[in-house]
Amino acid sequence: MKRVRRALLVVALSLGVTVAPGALAQTGAGDFYKGRQIAIIVGFPPGGGYDVYARVIARHLARYVPGAPTIVVQNMPGAGSMNLANHMYAVAPKDGTVIGSVESGVPLEAFYDGKGVRFDPQKFAWIGGVNEDTSTCQVWHTSPVKQFVDLRTHEAPFAGTGPAAPPEVESKVANEVLGTRIKLILGYRGLGDVYAALEKGELEGSCGITWSSVTAVRADWIREGKLRTIVQIARQRHKDLPDVPLMTEFARTEEERQILQLLSLPNLVGRPYMAPPETPAERVRLLRAAFSATLRDAEFLADAAQAKLPIDPVSAERIEQVLADAAKMPRDVIARMAKARQ
Repeated sequence: MKRVRRALLVVALSLGVTVAPGALAQTGAGDFYKGRQIAIIVGFPPGGGYDVYARVIARHLARYVPGAPTIVVQNMPGAGSMNLANHMYAVAPKDGTVIGSVESGVPLEAFYDGKGVRFDPQKFAWIGGVNEDTSTCQVWHTSPVKQFVDLRTHEAPFAGTGPAAPPEVESKVANEVLGTRIKLILGYRGLGDVYAALEKGELEGSCGITWSSVTAVRADWIREGKLRTIVQIARQRHKDLPDVPLMTEFARTEEERQILQLLSLPNLVGRPYMAPPETPAERVRLLRAAFSATLRDAEFLADAAQAKLPIDPVSAERIEQVLADAAKMPRDVIARMAKARQ
């Protein structure tokens, strides 16, 4: 009977049904997490979009984890969150007490023989994603770049935040595939640093800025025209950006179009959260159910709305399917993409 109650609880949470804390205690499923702590580790410094999302989630997640553990947020910046991915794979405890928040493109780096990859993305215990997003290239209002095609004739200093991070990857691919003249300035740790550099005039722009991040953290700059969105890296135009072209619209051949579609693939995994490989399956199921229920919780959604964080949940199964599809991509397209990213 105890097992039946536990199974029913997991099903209920996975469907987004709100379950009272008392009901959680009655299942006995809180034996492990009671009195413990779960760390959500973010692969970026405090203040950026990934960090803000994690802190809002942390305020609500414990209500849906059996045993009501304490939830803390930690930061492990470096290499566009590649350092955290490697840590989660080989170092982090495999007991369900650590969850990682990595940049959406990092799991796909393994398929491109990405620099510094020391993990198999299909072995992580994926928990879910918070928001299927749209990546953009933004320019500061003083830049002579008025539209994306201007980057083919004007050399503009753009931000680099790590070899696996979208600001570098998207800029490199645009240069190699579409002939833009983006000059990458390396060494920025995250978007907080990038925004400061834009304001100081060190940079003219940056790719790899998700629309949800910029509207959450620098919505005033968008309203005041300090930032201009010149292109979207996505499968379709965002409803807020109907007049901003997709990068795929600048492709001149079918191969270029396929490469640029690959470039947008990370957006489908939606700011993913994962546990280390070999985390006990029962705890993974509980964390997935709790994560899913949290993202549908009315109080959480109100909190997220106040912080201007769009929520469009992505299931763990969807993330697994995206990675499985990526593993089957045509090798010639993969090779061209890998070359473009060097």
